[in-house]
Amino acid sequence: MQPITSPELQGLVAIAREQGLDMKPILLRVLTDLYVAADHHTPDEVVQFQDIAGTLAGQVDRDAALIAACKLANYAGTPVAVGEAFVARGDDAARIILADAGWLPRTIVLAQAATGDRILAAAVAARMDVDPPLARLLLARRDPLIDTTLAANTAITLADDVKQDLLSRACDEDTVAAALLSRSDLSGGDRAVLFLRADKTGRRAIIDEMETVALTSGRSRQTRAAPPEIATGLETAAISGDESAFVSLLALGLGSHPSKVRRLVEDRTGEALAIALVALGISDEVLTRIFMFRDPLIGHSTQKLFGLIDLSRRVSWAAAHLITTALLGLTPRDARPASQPASAAGSSPARRTADPAAQPQQPAAAQRKKA
Repeated sequence: MQPITSPELQGLVAIAREQGLDMKPILLRVLTDLYVAADHHTPDEVVQFQDIAGTLAGQVDRDAALIAACKLANYAGTPVAVGEAFVARGDDAARIILADAGWLPRTIVLAQAATGDRILAAAVAARMDVDPPLARLLLARRDPLIDTTLAANTAITLADDVKQDLLSRACDEDTVAAALLSRSDLSGGDRAVLFLRADKTGRRAIIDEMETVALTSGRSRQTRAAPPEIATGLETAAISGDESAFVSLLALGLGSHPSKVRRLVEDRTGEALAIALVALGISDEVLTRIFMFRDPLIGHSTQKLFGLIDLSRRVSWAAAHLITTALLGLTPRDARPASQPASAAGSSPARRTADPAAQPQQPAAAQRKKA
């Protein structure tokens, strides 16, 4: 790079003004191209570039600044003062420097993560060198945009506590959930936490993965049968339209709090509820009647009703239990469903249709009277 002194720069600017031209964008582009083309620079060249580019960085238009920032962000020899000048703009050029410049001092990165504009903090969350302390600092902002960017940053490995925080927030933020589900380093249990936020394809993948987990853990043939009083109560509440009683009984059966269980019940597809009922050990007949009467949008749609029945028959109890406990924030050890062990013969649909508490031709409430 040929040295360009400040007087020469002033001369170019003076000529440009006389002719009514703004030469600053062109000058910044040319200087940047010359600077990044060289492998090494003398101290004088570094000082000259810092003085000129650092000044122009705050004076050129957005497009010119963005072009220069993209080139300098990946050039390790960029003077820090020039990077600071771009960051001070607070626009797209600043985001590029904050996200991609590995040479940027950590103090600048930390400052933007802690107190910078949310757009700039999100750019920090996209860096390839985000470590657990920096990730925790970003999470402290409690901003969906920053959280989503951090969750989508597949260049980093999320620490366990960072991942758990993001999973918790993803339950209320679709964008965070989508970003997490796009990662390839989440365990099956982590993905199960996001079942409610997953699309149809994602839900099928979660179920398949949980079936594999159940199979490899030797639990795929384990089953449970719900106590008759729980099954009868759920059916009666569904038929009578007593939503509060339904949620309370389901929470009691699953060993969770009604506020958590309500999230499963409010899933308009009915899939989360179907899986929860399988985990509780509800028979096919009772499950069918629950869906027929509880929600008219499902009960009046043969396609939706049969789809949920088919889902309940395809998913094993073990996989349903894993998904449900994950959704409720429990572990299999913490979950204490009010259900009794059924036959260990297997996890086929037959073990649920054989439940004497609910025969297809007779309402469970009537059976209870007989008992």
